[in-house]
Amino acid sequence: MDSYEINKDTCAVIGVNDSITKVIEGKDEYFINKGCYEVMEDSCQYYGSSCDGRMKGSRMIMGSNYKVPIVVSESNEIIFFPTESPTSPNCAWFSLNNVEKYERSEGFTKVTFSSGRELIVKMSLSSFENQILRANRLGSMIRKRVNN
Repeated sequence: MDSYEINKDTCAVIGVNDSITKVIEGKDEYFINKGCYEVMEDSCQYYGSSCDGRMKGSRMIMGSNYKVPIVVSESNEIIFFPTESPTSPNCAWFSLNNVEKYERSEGFTKVTFSSGRELIVKMSLSSFENQILRANRLGSMIRKRVNN
């Protein structure tokens, strides 16, 4: 597959290498012939912005600079957070709305999505939980701004 736009059912966008990305959508899995950051960029553009613009907005709203979550689509309330530097070919992005639960698994983190699918993430439980909290905080801050 050569293109993909993130939607409400997208659970994760995972960099395999510089030119291949695995996408988990519900119980399905796709391989996209683009790097992870490029898939994120294409999706942000599809919804009317750029990944860089989304990250700059998140940095401004949250006052932090590293591994910021982004709102991919405001109207669909799609928020994603990265596991490492977004430009790293090994970065994975997770949908805040589709993470059902997460727990420690042999030094890593086992993520269970709302579809029931499970994935082991090479990230400590505390780091993953911190990213979940930051993504929730971003969503909360944006909702407050919209409601005021």
